[in-house]
Amino acid sequence: MKLTQFTDFGLRALMVLAENPDQSLNSKELARILDISREHLIKVLQRLAAGGYVQNQRGANGGVRLDKDASEILLGNVVRWLEDGQGLVECLRPDGGHCNLTPLCLLRPLLSDAAEAFYARLNTSTLADCLHPPLQHFITLQTRKTEMIHLKPD
Repeated sequence: MKLTQFTDFGLRALMVLAENPDQSLNSKELARILDISREHLIKVLQRLAAGGYVQNQRGANGGVRLDKDASEILLGNVVRWLEDGQGLVECLRPDGGHCNLTPLCLLRPLLSDAAEAFYARLNTSTLADCLHPPLQHFITLQTRKTEMIHLKPD
C-alpha cells in the first residue's frame, strides 16, 4: 500500500503543527519547513480544516494550528480522511467503464478488508505518538537554514 503525496504532506504538516501547539504557522512558513510547494500545501490544509484537524485564522497574526490536541488525533482516521476513497486497486478503466472482471472479482473485497485492517492498526496510534524531541530540533534547523538562504545577498 502506498499513500498519496497529498496524505504524506498532510501527515507531515500535522506533525510540525503538533510540535508548535501554541503557535499558528502561516502556509508560507509551513511550506518552507517541509520544503514543499505552498500551493499544494494550501489544498492539504483546506482538507485538514474540513476534517476538523486544523483551524485556519486569517489576518496579521493568522495562520494554521491544530484544532485538537495531538493525543486526540488518531492516525488511521487522518489517513482515511486524506486518502478520500482512494482504493488499493483501480476498478474503473480510463474510458470510465468498469474492469471486465468486476462482476466476478473477489480481489476488491479482500483488499478492502486489508485497508480496513491498515486503518485500524494506525488508529492504535495518535499524532502525539509520532513526535519526539529531535523533530523540534530539525524544524528549528530547517527554519534557520531557510532564513539564512533568504538573507544571502544576490
